[in-house]
Amino acid sequence: MELIQGIKTKQVKIGIMGLGYVGLPLVIEFCKKGFQVIGFDVDNEKVELLKQGKSYIKHINSSLITHHSSLFTLTNDFSRLSEMDCIIICVPTPLNKYREPDMSLIQQRQ
Repeated sequence: MELIQGIKTKQVKIGIMGLGYVGLPLVIEFCKKGFQVIGFDVDNEKVELLKQGKSYIKHINSSLITHHSSLFTLTNDFSRLSEMDCIIICVPTPLNKYREPDMSLIQQRQ
């Protein structure tokens, strides 16, 4: 399947790494548009709360999570990244002492 065609027909699987204040709203927005999404996070507590339909982000109502739950899967199993057609990385990238992004959260998952 060509990626552009897969996007147009909503046949692509989208992976979102990091389910914080950027990643979780992205999961919801893609689900609203009818895409299948897998959300990845290293924080088991976040993953479990979301699986229970509970939001841990104040401005995201839990009803949004339960309403779209048929379109997304939540996991801390990063081996599933190989199943994705598109991957969006939404992890913290603090700056190091040289004002360069600290990519250690991404690099440790390779």
